[in-house]
Amino acid sequence: MLVPLLLSATLAMAPPRPLVGVAANPPAGSTGAQFLVGIRDAQRMGCRLMTTSHKWSDLEPKPGEVNLKPLEEALRGLPVFGFTVALTIQTLDTNNRTLPPDLMAKPLDAPEVRTRFDALVKQIAAKLGKSCPWVMLANEADVYLAAHPNELEPFSTLMEQGRRTLRAARPDILVGVTCTHDGLRDRPAAVARMNREMDIRTMTYYPLAPGFSVRPVGDVAADMARMVRGAGGKPLLIQEIGYPAAELLGSSGAKQAAFVDAVFDAADRHAPAIAGFCFFILHDFGDKLTDQLLSYYRLPDPKFRAYLATLGLKEADGKPRPAYARFEARTARWEKAGGE
Repeated sequence: MLVPLLLSATLAMAPPRPLVGVAANPPAGSTGAQFLVGIRDAQRMGCRLMTTSHKWSDLEPKPGEVNLKPLEEALRGLPVFGFTVALTIQTLDTNNRTLPPDLMAKPLDAPEVRTRFDALVKQIAAKLGKSCPWVMLANEADVYLAAHPNELEPFSTLMEQGRRTLRAARPDILVGVTCTHDGLRDRPAAVARMNREMDIRTMTYYPLAPGFSVRPVGDVAADMARMVRGAGGKPLLIQEIGYPAAELLGSSGAKQAAFVDAVFDAADRHAPAIAGFCFFILHDFGDKLTDQLLSYYRLPDPKFRAYLATLGLKEADGKPRPAYARFEARTARWEKAGGE
């Protein structure tokens, strides 16, 4: 009877209707005074979910010296605007390890890696308030592990240790490991392994074909159903959900807007199973940041650049795309229908 009781308790912690959010980055080239432009825009539209991600290497810039100031600022500031916060600690980030430099080349089951991660998680646990019910311990981990399959088991046990430490300090927190929708579809056994002891299933969703061209908007319904099934009865949090507008990728502003509608329609059908979904992003990154990301991901591909550069509901200078109006309208309707 214990497993059904635990499952029922976990599902009870999911909101009655999914929270909606958008990664509210400011326009490209914003000054400090303009930094809150995106946050206030998201608040005005009725968004109630906000994500914040931090690399382990940024939180521990020197061995044993933890700096949680950026994380604390997000955890204090975002709830002031009415947001529920989903926190991601990036031990892995897509195709990168993001451990502190002195640990970067060490096995994930090395004693010093486990000791230092445990110490970090304990300090983070002390900073969590009730406005942050979900903590993820890696971002798109399946991408890195697809290229390093021998690290799957050491990584999974490290994540399980992190979960136990976090839950010992904060039993009310649901802990997960963020994977991609494509990983769930193409590498289900690996995704299942790393999520075996997690409390919530978290995923990112960008419907792209090989070569970064967009897949049909009509695929959204089946993809959403796959993610819900893959959650296995645990709450599903879609940490990032996006669709580029670049013509080079076979897309357009109209297709991106249709994608927004398709996501809301699919989320409505599966509402009881979904904790929240967050669109990525509010503003295009702009040339400088896009180039930095190309270097970070080590993918100097024009189509990958077009993908990164056109995910915004608005262009880099703040000019709205058709998807922005659709998101604004659908979020307002979501709120009226009972969204938190």
